[in-house]
Amino acid sequence: MTKKIDLKADILDDSDSYDRSFYDFFGMPYFLPSQVQDAINSADPNEDIELDINSNGGDVSAASTIYSMLKAYQGKVNIFVQGMAASAASIIAMAGDHIAMAPTAQMMIHKCLADPGGPVNADDLRQMATQNDSVDDGIANAYMAKTGMNQSDLLQLMSNQTYMNAQIAVDKGFADEIAFSGNKTGVADKSPVFSNSISKMPSREVVNKFNLLLGKAKAFDKLETNSSGEEKKSDDEQQNKKIDKSELKRELALLF
Repeated sequence: MTKKIDLKADILDDSDSYDRSFYDFFGMPYFLPSQVQDAINSADPNEDIELDINSNGGDVSAASTIYSMLKAYQGKVNIFVQGMAASAASIIAMAGDHIAMAPTAQMMIHKCLADPGGPVNADDLRQMATQNDSVDDGIANAYMAKTGMNQSDLLQLMSNQTYMNAQIAVDKGFADEIAFSGNKTGVADKSPVFSNSISKMPSREVVNKFNLLLGKAKAFDKLETNSSGEEKKSDDEQQNKKIDKSELKRELALLF
């Protein structure tokens, strides 16, 4: 038996309710560490786990949590990169006991990105740079454990924002196998499944604005609920409410 997990979205942290409310409102998919924990908890003892990846990345802390969960798992962890394993998703991929990539897949590694979330001075920027360096060292450690490369070489690849096709990833030690190659050695040979991201994830400023507007929307709904016991409003008043709400939705859509 194999427990399958699909990672096919941006990676968010369970603790970040602001980001999750933004994604929920717009119907955008996301992937959480708790989903991996739930899969591990429901797995039979020593049951294999297959994690199928097509993700542009996301939150570094969330990726580190998922990486740690998978590395600590007692059973075998097979990773299958079906499309893209970029940024934070590539960190998670390194947790696999066996990593296969589709011949059309890509892996991308780069240095972490920081969102200050507001005005900063020179001291703030220097401190942020130090924090970024520390995060980058941690990311490089995951790559180093898998590939055996030295940290300085890995940090240079990250600085270059390096894209790797399946063959290059195997040659450099980031993956073990090119799927469907004819050598039946891994899970992918069966028939066909700070932020660190290349997708345009919402900035902290955008998320804050969104939650402010969402608060207005909730207040608007509350006013509507409180007035439900009053006399039925005229058609013109009802239409004005619809216009007000449509304008609010338009403002939310413009956040991107």
